[in-house]
Amino acid sequence: MAQPVMNEKSQQSFNRLLPNSGLSKAKVPDIIGCFGNLFKFSYVISAPLHMKGFWQFWAHDHKYACLDRLAVTFDLLIHLGVWFIALALEIWSNTQENRGPEMLAELSMVSLWSLIVALSGILVAQAFAMTSGGQEAGKLFPTTYAAIVGGAYTSIIMSILWTIQSPMWTAMVTQYSDHADLDDNLKSQRHVALWTIALKTCAVVTLQKNASFWGPCVIDERKEADEKTAQWVKESGMSDGGYGA
Repeated sequence: MAQPVMNEKSQQSFNRLLPNSGLSKAKVPDIIGCFGNLFKFSYVISAPLHMKGFWQFWAHDHKYACLDRLAVTFDLLIHLGVWFIALALEIWSNTQENRGPEMLAELSMVSLWSLIVALSGILVAQAFAMTSGGQEAGKLFPTTYAAIVGGAYTSIIMSILWTIQSPMWTAMVTQYSDHADLDDNLKSQRHVALWTIALKTCAVVTLQKNASFWGPCVIDERKEADEKTAQWVKESGMSDGGYGA
């Protein structure tokens, strides 16, 4: 039978079901990822869908849960979309038969490979998030974070340099004059370069905001102390019952 219990803060009475049943000591498993916690996002890919915010933004059942899920889904798709659309445009530019003077072609190639380095870093971050029970916010290795952000910045800089130097490509400049005998292929490469600058800038700014969304890395000191104690007991040959043989 339910027994009345007094709330210490509000001094309001409420009922506690199943008193002294041990149910209050039951550990409820954390909901930190999709498909029974099998799939987890890195915090730099989606801060709301990272295991730290998964319950709040996705799994929590409340009045506006559907809107929350829709918002974080669009946030994730837009973030990944700008990265991969920029990659597709970079690949298109670097596969054109006429890529202009050698210096322009060189800048375009460096821009592409820098973007590939950045995306490789994102894949590594996701791999960390999928293993070892997830990745705490802020714990991405500095070199991996540098590969992502540094690669993106390098790619943006190369694209800007390409844009600045592109007027030296006479054949492309000529296409800006409307003429029935000229196509727009070379001019399109400049348009693509301008679009990739915008897309890559949006992509890296979003990633940096994701990285700072939950603040600096926080260590669970109690959990770490328990792990240190368990490791010390194991290495010293001790057990709960006393010393080992």
